[in-house]
This record gives sequence, structure tokens and C-alpha cells, in this order.
Amino acid sequence: MFSRLTDSNIRADLRKGLRQFYFVAGNDSFLIDNCLKLISDAVGGETVRMDFCEADTETAEEQLTTYSFSSKLLIIDNFKASEFSGEKKEMYTDLLRDLPSTLTVAVVLYSDDPRFRLPKAAENMAETVDGAALVSCMKKERDQLYSYIKRLSELAGAQISGEAASVLIDLCGDDLQLLSTQIEKLAAACGYGEIREDTVRRMCPRTTEESVFSFLRAVERGQDREAVRLLNEMLETENEPVRVLAAISGSFVNIARVKAANEAHVSRERLEEDFGYRKGDRALSVAYSNERRYSRERIDRIMALLNETDGKLKSSAADKRILLEQAMVRLSLIASGRA
Repeated sequence: MFSRLTDSNIRADLRKGLRQFYFVAGNDSFLIDNCLKLISDAVGGETVRMDFCEADTETAEEQLTTYSFSSKLLIIDNFKASEFSGEKKEMYTDLLRDLPSTLTVAVVLYSDDPRFRLPKAAENMAETVDGAALVSCMKKERDQLYSYIKRLSELAGAQISGEAASVLIDLCGDDLQLLSTQIEKLAAACGYGEIREDTVRRMCPRTTEESVFSFLRAVERGQDREAVRLLNEMLETENEPVRVLAAISGSFVNIARVKAANEAHVSRERLEEDFGYRKGDRALSVAYSNERRYSRERIDRIMALLNETDGKLKSSAADKRILLEQAMVRLSLIASGRA
């Protein structure tokens, strides 16, 4: 029978002793990479990789034999749970039941779907080896992020106020790599004392999502100069018009969903569940606060504009930045009711 672990308790489990088989799965690449590093450090030998989709029985057997002479960590990348059946299942079941004693195996399954749940096939594979661990590396909810930030601050030799932690989450979202980097910087800036809100606001860059919130406020109020400044700021940060447009489109998709839910008398909890939002998702909260500003007709016009612009950015030979700027002028006129 396999054991269930999380990114938070795998370190403690490794102190008890190294398992021979780990299935590392989730929708947060930073957590997955961090867990793989912890396992690699515990193995203390060479790390090698094998592609799940490309390896056939002969290749896998050859590699496993090669790895049997010294301590190594074998990372099986690109695992497809949907393909773990038939020939693939038979091959890996046979191989993993008779691992060389010097070899530790970590199978990696990553999904960027916010509603990601460990598929049954993942559990089936973990069950092929006695004492295996199934390590869940899922994106953090807001309350979990608070705990994560507090722990990072303590490890960095500092403390962080609740207000500062809240602002840091607003700025960095659930990007754990960015949070870790910012905490180290903030701890040094405050002399390893208390990290306060004003220090966070002064030193931490805004994410594209946070910039989009400010951009939408300026657009809705007809503050064209401020909207242009924020758009240019996003373009300088992302340096890719398609990604900036995707972030702006995502905000209006949220607004459209909220309006449809309100019209159908669907609760926020049901909306979160149906579309895979995390509980208390700030982007959804912003959509709820802004939804009344937009009529159904206005939202439809905006979505049509954004879809049209997306097509142009992906197919036109024209300057993509100019195309985006032109579209945002039209967006500003529609959103503020001037067109």
C-alpha cells in the first residue's frame, strides 16, 4: 500500500528514510521541482531522466540495468496517466516491482489545470511498488499562502506582519517561486527584523494580474492616460502582447461568468466549483465587485473585440504592440460607455 504525502511533509518523511518509489503529481511546477530536489539530495547520487511516452520495454530495461551499479535517482518525466494501461501498464508494473536496490524512482505528472485532481491511474501506478509515496503538489489556497509566507520569513531570519503578507499575496499571487525570491529580498531590506506593508509595496513588483486590475479600473473610469501608462508597464514586464491580452481577456471572462451566474441565481461556491476557481480567488472577487458596471450587451462587445484582437495578434504581420494599443483604445471607449 502506498503512502500519501504533500509538499509540506515530504521533508519529514525523508528524514525517516528514503523510499524507493515516489509519484510526484500536481499543478504547481515550483513545488514539484522542490520535491524532486529534496528527493535528489536524499539519494545523494546522479540524477537521470527517462521520458514515459518515448521509452519502450527494451529501452527501460536497458536503462534500469545501467543504473543498478551505483546510487541514482531516475526521474520518469512526461507521465500520462491516461496512457497507463495495456502495454504501458504491464511494462512499468513488471519493471517497478523489481527495482535495483541502488535506484530510486520518481515519476512526475504535471498539469496546469486549476481543477487538477490526482487521477486514479496515478494511484494505480503508486500501488505497483510496496511502500511507495504519492506526493501531492497542488497550488495553495490563500490561507495556505499565509502559512507558507510566514514559514519562508522565519527561514530567512525575519518576521512578516499580516498586512504585509496580504499585500505580498495580492502582488505575487500564488507564484511560490516569486514569493520565495521576494521574501529573501524583503528580509534583507528590513535588516532581518519585521517585514512591513510599506516595504512590500515599495520593493515588490506587481504581477500582470495585479496590473490588469488597475488597468481595468482606469479603463472603466475613462482615465485614458493612466490606462496607457499601465498598459505600457505590462508590456515592459511581459514583453509579449499576446500574454498581456490573455490576462485582460481572463478578467472579462471572469466578469461574464459572474454576470451569468448572478442572472441564473447561482452561488459563488457553485461557480468556483464548476470552473475550478480556488476558494476566495481574488480575481473572482474583483469580477463580483465590477460585474454591475457592465451590461450583457457591453460584455458581448468587449469579448468580441478581445477575440478579434487575439486573432490579429496570432496571424497578422503587423506590429503586435501597435495592434494591442489600438484595441485597448477601443476597449476603453466601450468599457467607459463612450462608444
